[in-house]
Amino acid sequence: MVVWILTRLAMLGLLATLESFIVGDVFYYHRKISRLFELGLPGTLNEYPTPVVWILTLPYGLGFGNEHGYLVAFVVLMLALDGVFTYAVWRSAGRRHDSAVDFWLLFVLLIGPLSYVRFDLIPAVLAGGALLAARTRPWVAGALTGLGAAIKLWPALLIPALLSDQRQRKPTAIGFIVIGFGLALISLITGGMTRLFSPLTWQSGRGLQVESVWASPLMLARIISPNTWTVDISRYQAYEIFGPGVGAWQTVSDAVTVAGLLVIVALWIRAFRVTGGVSSIAVALVVLATIAVVIITNKTLSPQYLLWLGGPIAALLLLRDQFAAAELRRWILRVGVVSLILAGLTQFVYPLLYDGLLGFASQSLLVVATVVTGVRNACLLAFTVLTVWLAWRATSANPR
Repeated sequence: MVVWILTRLAMLGLLATLESFIVGDVFYYHRKISRLFELGLPGTLNEYPTPVVWILTLPYGLGFGNEHGYLVAFVVLMLALDGVFTYAVWRSAGRRHDSAVDFWLLFVLLIGPLSYVRFDLIPAVLAGGALLAARTRPWVAGALTGLGAAIKLWPALLIPALLSDQRQRKPTAIGFIVIGFGLALISLITGGMTRLFSPLTWQSGRGLQVESVWASPLMLARIISPNTWTVDISRYQAYEIFGPGVGAWQTVSDAVTVAGLLVIVALWIRAFRVTGGVSSIAVALVVLATIAVVIITNKTLSPQYLLWLGGPIAALLLLRDQFAAAELRRWILRVGVVSLILAGLTQFVYPLLYDGLLGFASQSLLVVATVVTGVRNACLLAFTVLTVWLAWRATSANPR
């Protein structure tokens, strides 16, 4: 508890000083929610699923409609969610000190205050919570995954991994269907068909975000010839790169996305075919590999997406101590260490070096920021390969 308080106070201190400018998205949420009754659901935050609008309305009420009150309420709600998940991991560890708790405390700290001014902490915690609940309360695991899918869409890709556990399949499926499909139905009734699918159409129209893996070659080339490529904010409220080769790298990203989906499907098939049923460790590794593939293939990789890894890795570390063989425990520990490196590099990418990455500072800072981003993306690629390999090994007919 003391460590949680100290680390979170440090993050709030950073938010109030060096990183105070990262709250723009929260004010954007406030502006959109303040016009909700005027525009209705079909005209509010179309880039996000409808349940997100309901969630973002909570701090509006708690802040009495005031912009700064909204910011405070938003941060407090994210802090509370962080605290609840920390407690859940600690309790699942038998109410004792555990590496999973240490990891979560450090991971969120290394991502930084960004964790509290975006809502990506929600799907991260839901995915981690689903893995914590899968063995003893499978219906809760299904429900949490359904809720995550309703909020951020990609968690729907996690349900096949959870369903691969034959012993828990039925209650997991029921929980997912009731919550996930139930929220989709309510969203359809309240917002209409166009609003239901607007997040998908919004995402498909976006370009290469400067932090993404597939923008890295062009961003590195921009160091040598800064006038050849332009970095500017697009109509999707994200900084994208424009210039020669952008279309080609978008095509590469699309092709890799398809290939990544095929890899995910292959892992699902292997998990379902494990003789005698898949292990909890294997389920967690397939979940983590799925998330890593989704992140790395995304042409719109935003810094907060790295949060998605945190909850599942905390759960995986907990399962590692309880169920994994010695060799696998060492590999899972390496996964945790690499993810902490990724978290720290991501805070440098955004917000600490972001002005340099955008070209708003000196040439030297542009070089440093671009190289750090490239290193982060290379580490993310290595991390993804590692998790896919471990998931492949864990879902073999003979995992040893």
